This record gives sequence, C-alpha cells and structure tokens, in this order.
Amino acid sequence: MSEGRGLISLTADAVVIGAGIVGLAVAYYLARRGFSVVVLEKSYVGSGSSTRNAGRYRVHFGNRENTEFAIRAIRKLESLSGELGWNGVFERAGYLWLTRRREVINNYEKLNEQLWKPLGIPVQILTVEELRDRFPYINTQGMVGAVFGPQDGAFHHDYLVMGYYERALDLGVKVFEYSEVKSVGVENSKVVSVSSNDVFVKTKNVVFTAGAWTGEIMKKTLNIDIPIKPVRREIGITESVKPIINTYIIDAETNLYLGQTMRGEILGSIELDVGEGFLPYGNTFTWLTAWARETVKLIPSLGRIRIMRIWSGYYEMTPDHSHVMGRSSTWPEGVYVLSGFSGHGFMLGPYAAELLANYIVNGVIDPIMKPFLPDRFATGNLIKELLVI
Repeated sequence: MSEGRGLISLTADAVVIGAGIVGLAVAYYLARRGFSVVVLEKSYVGSGSSTRNAGRYRVHFGNRENTEFAIRAIRKLESLSGELGWNGVFERAGYLWLTRRREVINNYEKLNEQLWKPLGIPVQILTVEELRDRFPYINTQGMVGAVFGPQDGAFHHDYLVMGYYERALDLGVKVFEYSEVKSVGVENSKVVSVSSNDVFVKTKNVVFTAGAWTGEIMKKTLNIDIPIKPVRREIGITESVKPIINTYIIDAETNLYLGQTMRGEILGSIELDVGEGFLPYGNTFTWLTAWARETVKLIPSLGRIRIMRIWSGYYEMTPDHSHVMGRSSTWPEGVYVLSGFSGHGFMLGPYAAELLANYIVNGVIDPIMKPFLPDRFATGNLIKELLVI
C-alpha cells in the first residue's frame, strides 16, 4: 500500500518494522499462526539488503552455534519454492575457499574434523594439484590448497522476497510502504502502540526487523541500545559470457569472491575497509579497480570482460558477527528483534523468522535460538564468528 493517504488507525496483534526478507517472513509466519499483522516500511518492499545481495547460501561456519543453525536454515531455505509458490532457482554449485598460507588451511582442516564432519557436512580439502585439475581457469600461483563445500549454493533472492510478500498479503497482512516509524507507545512496561508518519497501530507486540537500521530505530523509539552497526559493501556484475566459473570462489587472502549466474554474468565483490556507518549508497573507483585487478589476477581469462553494473548495500554487523533474535528481560513486554545477520540474513533469515514467530505466539524459546538472544551482549557470552564473507 503506497497510495496517498491521511492518518490510518488500525489494531493488530503485532507490528513488524521493515519489509525485507526477514520482516516479510516474520509477518507471514505470525499470520499463519493466526495473528493479525501490520508491516511498516520506510521505503519500498525489499529496498534494503534483501535485493542488494549476492544470492548465495552455505552451511559452513566457524562455530557450532552458527553451523547448526545454518544447517536447519538452509534446509528451510531450499524448501521455500514449494512453500511460497515462487521458484527460488536454487543451484548447489558449492563454495571454494582458496588458501595461500599453510596455517589457514590447517584451521580449515581442524574445523572439518572437529565440527563439519561430525555434523554431516564434510568439506573436501584440495591440494594445489587437485585444485588445478578441477578448476583449471584459476591462477593457482602462490596457493597452498583449497577447501570445497559441495553442500553450498545459490538462489534468486528477488523471487523469494516477492513470494513472502504475496503469501503474507494472502493471509491478510497489511503492508505499508513509505511509512517510517516514529514512535513506540509503552504503558506500564508493555507495548501499546506503534506510530509512523501516516499509520497508527494499537498493538501489544512490535518486532524490529529493519536490517542495518535496526539499532538506530530501537534507540530512537525505545532508547534501547543494541549493537548493530551498518557497514557498506559494494558489488558488481559483468556482461554474460559462456560458462567459466563452476562454483562460488572466495579468496581467503584478498577477500575477493566471485561466481557466475545461470545467465552467464560474473557476480562478485572484494572487501575493503571503509569503516562503519551509513555511507551513501553509491560506488567508488577505488573499489572498482581493486575488484577488477584481483579478479583478473585470479582468473586471467576474464581480462576483457565488460562490467555492466555495480551497486552497494549494507551489512548489519554485530560485535560477534552473529545474528540477534528474541527479546531481553529488561525490555518492555512485547518488544522483539531479529537482525544483525552480518551478511548472512537471506540464508538464515527465513528459518529464524519462523522460530521467532513461534516464540512470540507461544512464549517458548526453541533451544537452537537461545544462544542468539540479545542478553548475550550484556553477559559476554558472545558467538564469535570468523567465517564472514
């Protein structure tokens, strides 16, 4: 709903702030459980990172909590085409981590033996010779080996966003675009209302799912400090060419990643240290030249390919690079959060949204979500994740 309107007054069981993949999924699963739901979005549906990402997923993380969560989350993600009626165009081409230092590949070997193998998702540790044989287009100079995760893959993010949007509308969810939240009403330590620039909702529950903007909105409306910081990332895509890259490549040394879409475009990025904060959307020549230079070094056959488009978006970073979900006992009753995915929102978000919706409805915390509760930032029980791409 984005047509011109005056102040709209509604009553709902829950208000969800943010209409990206996470917010739409929360709204959908709450509505499936019988809740009346209003979604307030300050821009348009999917305007944040949900339509600005690389569309990749993986089960391999650097600690048990995130890995166990990801295994379940990817199972959920891969089922969404049937659930939503929109084809997510899933493809399991795997992830390939390139290593240039012996201690790095030793760490991967340790993770594989102690974590990934016991959980049923072993990776393949490749020698340089095996890497060259399986992926002959890669310049292996200076490399000591590689790690291949065949369980990981790619999908089309736009279709899943629209799938959740349509199914939420089918269930009676009201979605208001260009409706920026201004305040959350609290009486006797309980949520009683949520107000935007043009919508007033009487409600008992509010769920903050605004991605990189979550911390800012929670501070503004409730004076709640939650450590979610925006970090801008840039990404680019080339013209379509014949199939060259048959997996998703991550260079652990240069922080370059590359993949090829089903249409033949080369999609990728390189991580540069730009600092935190809401830097303007846009792109820099520094990033473009760094991405192009390292791409051609790694895959020389791409030297004459034309770049068609580049864009930027925000990672929503927490101090431990792990998401935050649920509520704190110190918050007003009815306040919930699901955010801080640190670059993993689309792959983990749908499953996390279903867990959170169940918690809001029945009050029971699923054991797998307990480590991700917001109280961990106060107690110091952080889930330090190092495998952030």
